[in-house]
Amino acid sequence: MRVNKQRFRRPQAGNDGTRIRPVFEDFHLLSMEGDYEYPRHQHTNYEVILVERGPYRCELNGEQLTLVDGQVLVIKPGDWHQDHLCDGQRHYVLHFRLTGMLQGEAARSLFRDDTHPAGQICTGNYLRDTFFMRELRREAQQKAPHSAAVQDSLLEALFWRLVRGLPESSLSETIRCLPHAEARREAIKVVFDRHLRTNPTVADLAVEAKMSPRHLTSFCRNNFGAGPARYLLQLKLRRAQEMLRYRGQRVKEVSDALGFANPYHFSRVYRRYFGHPPSRAL
Repeated sequence: MRVNKQRFRRPQAGNDGTRIRPVFEDFHLLSMEGDYEYPRHQHTNYEVILVERGPYRCELNGEQLTLVDGQVLVIKPGDWHQDHLCDGQRHYVLHFRLTGMLQGEAARSLFRDDTHPAGQICTGNYLRDTFFMRELRREAQQKAPHSAAVQDSLLEALFWRLVRGLPESSLSETIRCLPHAEARREAIKVVFDRHLRTNPTVADLAVEAKMSPRHLTSFCRNNFGAGPARYLLQLKLRRAQEMLRYRGQRVKEVSDALGFANPYHFSRVYRRYFGHPPSRAL
């Protein structure tokens, strides 16, 4: 007997998110029989046009654009757009909005304000990504539990593929800086992960993170939605849930392993966070 295992790791680790999340609204598949000039209109949200059978022609902010099979155009809020639809063409149209990851956080912009319309066309062939459209349709038709969450997840995967294909010069500073920001967040999270079994002070964590306690506190609140002490506690409780549920460890073992004062203290904190005692996770 021989077991062959290939492991594929994430090329760049992430954590609680990139702080930008696309939210699915709707999409449709448009097939033309004859020609039609769609009225000029202004967009209030993002629109993705994926051309399955072209050419697709339109006017975007006064510029004439032509897309061929497999190309994608991303239209942003505020854009003026008019489709020049022609016989035989077929394309997908998907609408979404961008939100922040944290409650109450303002939405971020995908493009620079002065982006040229041609800079909103993704490079590459995206015909294979019609898979996402088909799956979005399947979830819409099934209306099964969690269909909306599945649709948002599908959109998120497609969204970041499209972002990767957009000219970097067209992207907003927020989007262009995301790879560096993600790496920085992951580095900070690694510092916290090293202390799941201990109880360091904010000053101790700041020294390891190579920043002042005040800067670390601000960083954690902006990126993780909680201060350093609270964020470390959240990580401990999530690890505790994993140890109880999937490793079958006892409450006292988990409490000791994660540096709680005693099992009673651990149980009280666990109940306050999850809404039920740790014994229920066993």
